[in-house]
Amino acid sequence: MSNVTRRGPVKPTMNITPLIDVVFLLIVFFMIVNNIVTDEVPELQLPDLIDPETHQPEGESRVIVNIIPETPYEPSEASGRKVGPGNPELRVLTRSGAVKAVSIGKAEFQMNDKEQLKAFQQLCTDTIARRTKKGQPPLIMLRADAGVYYSSVLPIMNMMQMSMAEALDPELAANTPIHLVAYLEN
Repeated sequence: MSNVTRRGPVKPTMNITPLIDVVFLLIVFFMIVNNIVTDEVPELQLPDLIDPETHQPEGESRVIVNIIPETPYEPSEASGRKVGPGNPELRVLTRSGAVKAVSIGKAEFQMNDKEQLKAFQQLCTDTIARRTKKGQPPLIMLRADAGVYYSSVLPIMNMMQMSMAEALDPELAANTPIHLVAYLEN
């Protein structure tokens, strides 16, 4: 029941002055933060995606290079989980980011041995040349663990580009991309 005064029944009201003050302060805060953030972010020209859709490469000639990390992720036996995306136990930034080996098919080459790296590049060149059909280069895919740092992947990509330059016509080699592949759970 409402109290009755000389002016009549009391109507409940809400004082929104503090709410307006808080909203005004939030607007000012976000305007200042937005200016700070845009000043710290450099302008980058990112590459356009050639084919942003996911697809299953079927029937295409392909070369798959796997990068094996120095410290692979292994879930605890008690969790019963498997390695892969979406796993909350996957802690990629706690690992060294280094590469132990690189493989094509069943052939594995150690990264700390220069002779093995030369053999990797030669096998890469031979595989690309063998799988090129009628001027169509194979689909070249590079699979790396999420915990491998880009600085460790770059030398492997350079070796693959040199292999492509040796195995393919120069114009074809320049226009053949190396696809970074991520396999996701269904």
